[in-house]
Amino acid sequence: MVKGSKAADKGAYKSRFLAYKKAASVAIAIAVFAFIYYDYHAYYLGLALQVALPIAILVVSGLAIKKLLSLKGGYGMVMLSGEHGIKEIDYLAKRYSRFWELLSMWGMVLGFGLLSYPLIRGRASKKVYAIGIISNMLIMAFVLPFTSYALLFINISRFNLISSAEFSTTLPTFQALIYNFTYPGAYYLDYLLKGIVLVAGFSGYIIALLVANAGTIVEALIKSISINSIAPLHSSTPGVAPVIPGIDLPLFSGILSLAIILIIHEFSHGILARSFKVKLKSVGVLLFGVVPVGAFVEPDETEVLKLDKKKQNKIFSAGVSSNFLAMIIFLIPMLLMLPFVLTNIYGHGVFVYSTTPGYPAYNVIQPGTEILAWDGNAVSNLTQLGTAALRDRPGSLVSVATSTGNYTFVAKSYNGTSRGVIGVNLYEKYFPITNTPLKEIAYFFYSLFGISFMLNFLIAVVNLLPVPGFDGWRIYDNSLKKRYINVLTAVVVIALLLNILPWI
Repeated sequence: MVKGSKAADKGAYKSRFLAYKKAASVAIAIAVFAFIYYDYHAYYLGLALQVALPIAILVVSGLAIKKLLSLKGGYGMVMLSGEHGIKEIDYLAKRYSRFWELLSMWGMVLGFGLLSYPLIRGRASKKVYAIGIISNMLIMAFVLPFTSYALLFINISRFNLISSAEFSTTLPTFQALIYNFTYPGAYYLDYLLKGIVLVAGFSGYIIALLVANAGTIVEALIKSISINSIAPLHSSTPGVAPVIPGIDLPLFSGILSLAIILIIHEFSHGILARSFKVKLKSVGVLLFGVVPVGAFVEPDETEVLKLDKKKQNKIFSAGVSSNFLAMIIFLIPMLLMLPFVLTNIYGHGVFVYSTTPGYPAYNVIQPGTEILAWDGNAVSNLTQLGTAALRDRPGSLVSVATSTGNYTFVAKSYNGTSRGVIGVNLYEKYFPITNTPLKEIAYFFYSLFGISFMLNFLIAVVNLLPVPGFDGWRIYDNSLKKRYINVLTAVVVIALLLNILPWI
């Protein structure tokens, strides 16, 4: 009796101790979210600290939670896995197997365009093929233009329009290639991209964008070397960037959007796998600190490889297919809310991205400062500011009213010309004005729909890249000869590395 009592006491102690550890982990998560929320609004810290501090906190919190709960992971990454969710996947696979199979075929057509026919050839393939090709054209014409409204939530100044005092370019940028054709020859490029999507789908589209933007970065790099200045390279637009809730996205709607998108993507892989009688080992979530950055459904790979390649490709394309469908679903409520949000919640202004060494405003006006007036003219966009600055000449006085104070500078010549500049690099930014509970609630749901719309598209097209670890690579690997896939992968990896250069 005594031994049994001791064993019970020991078990109760372990249960309480585990409960304390879980409570401590929850407390860490709450503290981290509170800090990230504070950091998101702490513009006075400067961009470097605003990014570095949350990343450091996430790494430390991830290590602490991994230690407390004895989880797998490392370097701030934490893996939560188990069998929760497998029953739900089994139900969906059994009840709606035909729907998921047709959806995966539709996604392959969106992913690979006219070239997808050999991948889906078979029962019902002609109808799905035709619907997929039409869907590609409709998405290009009527869906992608609305990504500009979704980009309002992505707080990466390098992706905004930058007007540099030392260097400017009219070359197409990655952002412009997505939705804003305003530079010379844009209409021809628009038709070219539509042709690429028609023939090679959105896999061809994302590869073309990365290669095109890599070309502009190489041109900027060559100019940087020729004039011995890093400004041209830094003024070019990177094609890739991290997107972290609380840093680059609104905190709560960003986290919820990422969780929804990752679950949609990974569960879809699992549902198709179970439709083909493949065993699932586990289901889980990958956290960076306390922020979800990945989800996974782990099928038995040996069973997957025993399937014919068409079935394998359907499993591999399932996540991308669901992301494309979810993109369209989230677009609908975003569009319904758009008129109210734009007229009642959003304001916009001109902000300082950086200042240029050797010019009067260098280290005087800080990054993140809003420009309110230029030479006595109120400004709220770059067009108004450009008009006001047309009269500036070398040696003339330039008065600037900002959110941090008023300044007067003596303009310097821009590259020996008659144009006078003070050396501020500017971007136009939209921002929410949520000064009532109704506006706060409306902004939360609008940002949730907008971010989910945008990220579903981005996750879908990025997963189509022929890069090891991505769904696209597995489909390409099943469909092309090894030497062709190796060349294509090398081109894409080089383009990705070049697209990172402007951040360095």
